[in-house]
Amino acid sequence: MGKPVVIPPGGGEVVGDSPDRRVEILSDHSGLHATWSRFGPGRDGADLHVHRHHTDLFYVLEGELTLRLGPEGESVAVPAGTLARVPPLVVHGFRNGTDAELRYLNLHAPGVGFADYLRATRDGRALSYDQHPPPADGGRAPGDAVIGGGEAGSDGRMLLADLPELSVTEAWSGAEPAHAHVSRVASLYVLEGELALTAGGQELRAPAGTWAQVPAGVTHAVSAWGGPARYLELHSPG
Repeated sequence: MGKPVVIPPGGGEVVGDSPDRRVEILSDHSGLHATWSRFGPGRDGADLHVHRHHTDLFYVLEGELTLRLGPEGESVAVPAGTLARVPPLVVHGFRNGTDAELRYLNLHAPGVGFADYLRATRDGRALSYDQHPPPADGGRAPGDAVIGGGEAGSDGRMLLADLPELSVTEAWSGAEPAHAHVSRVASLYVLEGELALTAGGQELRAPAGTWAQVPAGVTHAVSAWGGPARYLELHSPG
């Protein structure tokens, strides 16, 4: 069944660290590989490419991500607080095109080896995964990428993405009573404030910047600690 994992701010597995770039692995569960990244002003990310078998998502924490879409790499601004979703076969790349620091979460669902690819790159090893050059036919329509949006619920939550492989919800301070998911992994990222997470018989404190992951079948409960809190809740599969 596994145990809950709580990664404090700055505590992920480091796969790149320099003055203008830091990347940490937060999750390498087969259903969801997640990283936290910091890019300095003008820092390039990935050149144009496609994924054939998984969806690539970006949630901007601070600053502004420049997402490049289509064979021509048209620039699209993704501001803080926004989720961008790039489905399979849409040509895309990204960079920090501003003069301010950028921080973001990158989600690959399912994982298809993304974390191992980052580790291999860090260690100077060659490893291929589901990342390919733009196809000759231009790939899927760039308009199939979704920037922002969401569906507001009556409970104050905002559903940002609802895919077969992953759901992403933004929640405010709401308490979640004890429950378990039979076949889904639950992940949380605290955006503001502090959460109390009770999971697997433990009560854990999770301040802003914390990533927590609860395996399928583990009973857990979530509540705000000491004041308002805002967080992302992810379920894989969706």
